[in-house]
Order: sequence, then structure tokens, then C-alpha cells
Amino acid sequence: MQDTIVIYKSKYGTAAQYAQWIADDLQCPLLELDQAKKSDIAENTNIIFGGGVHAGGIEGIDKFIKLSKMYFKDWFYAAHDSNADYQPDMYKPTKRIVFFAVGISLGDPQAEKDLRYVNFDKKWLRQVELYMLDGRYDPAMVKGGDKAVIGLTLKMLDSQGASMTEAQKLLRERIEKGCDLVDRSQIAPIVQRIKEGLPTE
Repeated sequence: MQDTIVIYKSKYGTAAQYAQWIADDLQCPLLELDQAKKSDIAENTNIIFGGGVHAGGIEGIDKFIKLSKMYFKDWFYAAHDSNADYQPDMYKPTKRIVFFAVGISLGDPQAEKDLRYVNFDKKWLRQVELYMLDGRYDPAMVKGGDKAVIGLTLKMLDSQGASMTEAQKLLRERIEKGCDLVDRSQIAPIVQRIKEGLPTE
């Protein structure tokens, strides 16, 4: 698909797998974030960025936003902020920027809300198109600082005692035993969204 690019940041390979599938389905270029430049954003109409979630943060999100913000901020702000000094119809979208996050505890609305709050520092940014994709976790692969973070997460969950929610219980089980929730079908809404094209009004 012309004028489309997929950019990703992946630490353990799952976000890279989803990014590859999306690029395959859209027949478009695929770039690892460290290889991406502002010109890659400027030259494409559809930009898809994804990364794995670690300690609440989407891998590479800050670097990607620095690359892309200037290309869609004005339109997005005008379209979504009722306090804007100018009317939304003054701006027409010239790009569609879509995000995806990969993790093992993203299935409930609160998780998505927390993810938006942690990763997007402006109110208007928290309204971006964000898709939550189920990932993979292998305890044997986790080392160093990540292992320490997982340990703290388990302690936090255990401290809930009898008040632990079903979602928290499920997360604890997935961390303890490992899990593989990766499913290619989850990219379908992203692919469809891009194929719809930009809004005309």
C-alpha cells in the first residue's frame, strides 16, 4: 500500500512480529524505530507505530512522538479540543497516525486508560488511535532491570490479598507461569482502519 509505513520498537520480539504482519497485510515498508527519520513521517500519509509495554511504558514512544508530533498536532488539537481558538474545519487531516501497544494485561478499560495517561503527556495526545494487542511473556527470558520490575509487580499484586481483582489474579498467573497470547487476527482492525483512508470531511 502506497504512502504507508510501519515503525516499531521491540525488546523481546512480539511487537516486531505484529509490525511485520501489519506491513505484510498492507504491503508497505517496515522500519525499526532507530532507523526511522522525520522524512519517513513526512513522506507517508499513514504511519503506524507500535511497541511492547514494559513497566507501563510503550517501548520507544517518546522518540516516536518527537519524530511525528509536528505533522499532526494542529489538526488533532483543532478537531478534538472544544476550547480551541480556531474551528476544526480550518484543518483537514493530511496524515493518519495509529499506535499499537503489546502486553499481557491490556484487556480491561482501566488498563487502556492507564496506558494512555502514562504514555501520552498531553490531553489531546491521549485521544490518539491506540490499539491494544495481546503479547507473550516467558519468565526465562526476563533479565536485569526487567526482572526487578516484575518482582515489584508481583509484590504489589500479592499485597492486595483478598481484595485482588480477577484481572490482577489473571495477570499474576500469566507472570508466574508465562503465556503466549499472540494472535495475528488482532491486527485486523488496524489494517482495516488504514485501508479506509483519511476522512474526507
